[in-house]
Formats: sequence, C-alpha cells, structure tokens
Amino acid sequence: MENNSGTQKPLLGADNNALIALVSINVMVAILLGFLRVVYYLEGFSIAEYQTEIFQIMTLIPQKIASHPWSLLTFSWVHEGFWILFTNMIWLTAFCNVLQNMGANKHLFPIYFYSGLLAGVVYLCIGTEAPFLGAHIGVIALAVAATTMSPNFKLFGNLIKGLPIWTLTGFYLIFTGLSLIEQPWQQNVALLVGGASGIGYMMLLKKGVDLGKWMHQLIHLLNNSLRPKA
Repeated sequence: MENNSGTQKPLLGADNNALIALVSINVMVAILLGFLRVVYYLEGFSIAEYQTEIFQIMTLIPQKIASHPWSLLTFSWVHEGFWILFTNMIWLTAFCNVLQNMGANKHLFPIYFYSGLLAGVVYLCIGTEAPFLGAHIGVIALAVAATTMSPNFKLFGNLIKGLPIWTLTGFYLIFTGLSLIEQPWQQNVALLVGGASGIGYMMLLKKGVDLGKWMHQLIHLLNNSLRPKA
C-alpha cells in the first residue's frame, strides 16, 4: 500500500498504535466473556444464567437500557461467536491499516467510539427487542472514513497500478449487507448511521474540526499523571 500522506506510520508495538489497541480490546473482551462462561459452566450454572447475568448486560437491549446504561458504550466491543469476531478483526485491521498509511492513526479510536455511540442511540430511539452488538459498526465507519478521506488512495501499488480504496470499501459493504440481510431492519438503520458518522467525522476534520481532540488531550493528561515523578 502506498503512503500518500507523508506521515510516518506507527510501529507495530508502539504505545500509540491505535490499530493494536482496538484489536486488543475486542479480543480481551472476548477472552474475558469466554472465561466467565467457562466459570459458570464449572460452577454448575446454566448458559441461560450466564447470558442473563453477564453477556446481556454488555449488549445493547433497549428494554434493559435503564438498568444497564453502560451497555451503550460496551455493546460495540462484544461478539457472539469466534468467527464473527475473527471476521470483524480482519476487516478492522485492513481499514485501520489504510487509515494509518494515510496518516490518520490518532483518529481510529474516535471514529470507532462515535460510530458505536451514535448507532446505539439511534437503535434505542427506533425501538425493538432484538439485542445489538458487534464491532462491524465501527468497521463500517472506519471503511467509509478512509474512503471519504482519500477515495483514490491506492492499495497494492506494486501490482499493476493498484486498486483505489473505494473498491475495497464497496466489496466490504456488499459482503456485510449480504450477511446482515436477515437481521432486523432497525439494526441496518443503526448501521447506516454508524457508517454516516465516519463520513461526518472526516468531513469535519477536513474543515479543521477535530472531534477526537478531547480524547487525545485526556489520554495525554492520564499519561502525564501516571508517569513516575523524578
């Protein structure tokens, strides 16, 4: 992939590598939930009890939002099944890597955060009983954000003339649309809102409005406060 931004991409193990942070959080949440499920099984509790007491309090269920308000922030990090997690992480890595090559590493987490938050709010407003969860909301937002930032950014530039990013985004949207065709329409509407948030974020960024600035400042403040004093 070509780097058209001229901004150095963070190293794989760098502290500021947002791609690694996003993937790590998703995987750690999956491991934690898997561990708790095993504990419930070993202690003789049923799967239904695990679902009610653990899994459902982290997924977005409109009827339970009053008792589990934090689920609006946690549902986009939760997956039901290994292959769903694996697929989402592959696509997440692909589009985050493209954005990093564009010099937008620091915007990965804000885009993921805002897309989940806005999609969740819309889902609650629509009203339905089906639970809502998964990183595909953030992945869609990151995909359209990359395309909005630089639609002609070339992938695989060493092969012929390369492929523009919009071709990968288009393929992903078709792939995702086909896989979610049987899902409740309310979830599809929320996903569209999540995707639109990626477009809106980049359009505002091009106008000089950085919606992720407060996050960067907060992380900087926390890092300084936790740093050992000489």
